[in-house]
Amino acid sequence: MSVSRATNSAQSPQQSPESGELGDASGDATKNPDASFKGCWYKQGKNRYQAVDVSVAHPGKYAFNALLYYGTTCNPNDYADQFGYGQLLDFGGFGYTFWFTAFANKSDMSALWYVGEDESKCMSYADAPEC
Repeated sequence: MSVSRATNSAQSPQQSPESGELGDASGDATKNPDASFKGCWYKQGKNRYQAVDVSVAHPGKYAFNALLYYGTTCNPNDYADQFGYGQLLDFGGFGYTFWFTAFANKSDMSALWYVGEDESKCMSYADAPEC
């Protein structure tokens, strides 16, 4: 599993080794980004990756998380991958593209994306456009 972030390199998730519970990086997070999410395919070379274009109306530091599922319904029983883990990221006044890399070219997948308190709808990659 890995994450890529257009315009900036991704940071490592913060996770407690003792409990496995998710935590956040130090610092205060803004909670209401008023985020917009657009599910899409990120193309790199001959491969396509399940991605999202994200923008926020209120720039700030927000917790980020992404969950990928087998199938098109975001069924928690069909969990496939995750990144972000609530890590705080600085979102400016421009868009970002995040993508999963572990399941290249697999269209029978879906994802939920989180920025601050905002959550995307379930995004199916069966018919998603290119980013």
